[in-house]
Amino acid sequence: MKAGVGYLVVAMALTPLADALSKSLTLEYSPFLVTFTRYFMAGFVALVLAVLLRKPVSIPQEDRLGQLVRTALLMGAMILLVYALSMVPLAKAVGGFLIAPVVASLVAVVAYREHMDVYRLTGALVSFAGAYAILRPEGSLETGTLLALAGGGMLGWYLAVTRHSGTAGSLFSTLVVQSFLGSLIIAPLAFLHGIPPLDWSLLGEALALGAVSAGCHFLTVAAYRRADASVLAPFFYFNIVFAIPIGYFWFHEMPDIATLLGLAGIAIGGMISLMSTPRQSGVFTGLMALSRNYVRRFLLKTG
Repeated sequence: MKAGVGYLVVAMALTPLADALSKSLTLEYSPFLVTFTRYFMAGFVALVLAVLLRKPVSIPQEDRLGQLVRTALLMGAMILLVYALSMVPLAKAVGGFLIAPVVASLVAVVAYREHMDVYRLTGALVSFAGAYAILRPEGSLETGTLLALAGGGMLGWYLAVTRHSGTAGSLFSTLVVQSFLGSLIIAPLAFLHGIPPLDWSLLGEALALGAVSAGCHFLTVAAYRRADASVLAPFFYFNIVFAIPIGYFWFHEMPDIATLLGLAGIAIGGMISLMSTPRQSGVFTGLMALSRNYVRRFLLKTG
């Protein structure tokens, strides 16, 4: 479980970088073409690494329909996010996308009967409240924000379904097959207006985008294979923690007081969720019992 949390935190540190690269590319190219580039290059990078590391890559013979459904959910989520990135600031688009872990937790609990205790539920709600403060400081919903929320909902379904897919393939196989399949699905829309002229600058950005996206995807899938969706949900909000400085230094977006309050909510929610693990719950229970004993002794002495 700890490994799953660690993988997700690292993925959340890298994800805003991929989003920033995507946002930068939307200044010249369509969101469909940017999404195609993101996943085609991610598949290419993963395939090269698999060959260098001698990792097997194979197309799964079972659950082909499930593979197609999961890929479609992921592609739909990412297209909506890239469209949102082209319309609103980076932190706001990322903030809307953060509905994903809440949706994943609900799907996992309702559809797959995962355990949801009071600590996990409270942590997720508090973290979501912090993300909400960042998402809507002015109290209105823009088109880009709505697209980000819709994309986050689709990503939540993807995460929950992936967690319980039961596929036995390696992570390299999952990433390579899903990335190439996803790019194939959206290729007709990506090249609707023809193939854009290629130059070294575009190829460099595309390769960087693919490398970062491959790392994020690999770490996220690895995390959800090692821990329950409801445990990982609060840590998904670390995405916004890294998105804010990237947005500030790259796109000159200044965080405000609502953002700072939202970050505090995210951190508090993460701490609350830790109490749901057996070790943390044991420590917490032990501390509470020790405190009660001291209070009882104090009352007996003073009484």
